[in-house]
Amino acid sequence: MRRWLLGIAATVLLVTGCAGPHVPDPASEESAAVPAGAGAGAAGAAGGEQQRQTVRIAAVGDSITHGRSPEFAAGALSERSWIPHAVGGGVELVGGWARGGATTAEMLDHVTPVDADVLVILAGTNDVLQGVTDSGHGRSLTNIRAIARTVGAQNVVLSAIPPLNRRPAAAAAFNDSLRELAQNAGWHWVDGPAPLRDGTRFLPEMTHDGIHPTPEGADTLGKVLRGAVLDAAD
Repeated sequence: MRRWLLGIAATVLLVTGCAGPHVPDPASEESAAVPAGAGAGAAGAAGGEQQRQTVRIAAVGDSITHGRSPEFAAGALSERSWIPHAVGGGVELVGGWARGGATTAEMLDHVTPVDADVLVILAGTNDVLQGVTDSGHGRSLTNIRAIARTVGAQNVVLSAIPPLNRRPAAAAAFNDSLRELAQNAGWHWVDGPAPLRDGTRFLPEMTHDGIHPTPEGADTLGKVLRGAVLDAAD
């Protein structure tokens, strides 16, 4: 009889010990693909410090984004591109498209979906230079909307284009339309090239041709766009 009771007690202990702590159903857990900063409080409470999650960006643009890079698609970027001055330290380029001389229509023809937290669009310089915007800005703005829709990033940063010393008034007017587009679309607007301007033209030391920033100008532009990206991701 005593041996039988001991056997029952051992069985109860074994079943109780196997239950262990509750393991949450993975399907009920929050997705790992969350905007930067989400869940930082919980991480800080558990680990004693808060850390910003890496912000993944896609970039779409023309020569100001491409910067004569040796291999843009592979991430081999020139210092004349703003991107090297914006990434690192929690910001990572994960996709996009850029080419010198590209109009917004050409960008739309080439962009593809990107799994990114923030899309940065700096587009329209060649539309202005080639007269696409002379009869109105509607076609260019429609292309930019479609670019954002195709890429499909969670957030969009739309930047003003740099000044055009050949057509300063036309560039300024286009930037007014870009700002209105960003406001209507619920995007993040940034006048990225503001530090490069003197009125409606380039500061002399920030350009070599009145169209493209110098490496110093690209560095300044990249730092402004980086700040906009981090703001958009918060």
